[in-house]
Amino acid sequence: MRTTSFPRRASLMRTVTVAAIATCVIAFSATPASAAGEIDTSDPEAVAALVREAAPDGARPVAATATEDGFDTSAGGTDTAIPIEPDQSIEVSATAGGREISASITLPAGLDLAAAEASDAGTVVYASESDASVAVQTLPSGDTRVQTIIPDRYATHEAAFGMDGFRAIVDDAGNAGFQQTGREGAFVPVEAPWATDAEGEPVPTHYEVRGERLVQIVTPTERTVYPVVADPTWGWRNAAWGLTLSRSETAKIKDYAAAASFCAALAKNQRLVLACGVWSGYLQVQAATANNLRPKGCLHIVVAPLPGAISHTSC
Repeated sequence: MRTTSFPRRASLMRTVTVAAIATCVIAFSATPASAAGEIDTSDPEAVAALVREAAPDGARPVAATATEDGFDTSAGGTDTAIPIEPDQSIEVSATAGGREISASITLPAGLDLAAAEASDAGTVVYASESDASVAVQTLPSGDTRVQTIIPDRYATHEAAFGMDGFRAIVDDAGNAGFQQTGREGAFVPVEAPWATDAEGEPVPTHYEVRGERLVQIVTPTERTVYPVVADPTWGWRNAAWGLTLSRSETAKIKDYAAAASFCAALAKNQRLVLACGVWSGYLQVQAATANNLRPKGCLHIVVAPLPGAISHTSC
């Protein structure tokens, strides 16, 4: 019987070992990378420092004043009450188009968040030892920024936000916001989503609507280094009051005559100054676009502060 010599066996073993190592390297590189350094995402001060570096616009929060039930901030004509307990809502009072908006923002559920603590820099942090943490800031503009800090690839990569009395909207262009329920009410835009990893690199992210909630989804790559900071920002300074048309109302504005008649009635009822000769053609085109969507959409018409602006919304 032929036997394999020792040198040949040694060579074979080296080949198998190299192949095994290569397989492990390939398997590891197919998953998102770990953190670049030791960052304790359950430490409020560490979280505050992390989100300060992650924000792409470099905006810094205003000071948060401690109260019996949480923390208060005031900036840009917006007053915000941030609760201590994470199962309670963030209460916001703002002005848009000369009218007052009162809104409640609910934080993501199921994250095992601890009671809030405010950092010296004004960031209010709900830390978690087992999942993503949450940091809330009021920016100098008055806008509300709610950031999710994802510690590792095993943690939750989705965060769902709601507003009592509002429903989430994402249009065909990816623009998001919350529309007050009912025929007339406020629309509060939510700025484009962003997510940044521990090395300052962008991470793919987008919004989806589930029920009446807006969900930010972060999709890491094999190069993502944890922790990751993800953010939706409520743009109170760009909020508007308007009128949401029903499906049947949108469908009726299918010709210029119907659009012109609607413009005249809108201008009279809302005491607006609209150049109906021009605007009616624009309204007709937008209604036709909404009617051709699958599923068919509805129109939201801004009354204040910029009368006549039109956006598409779900029905």
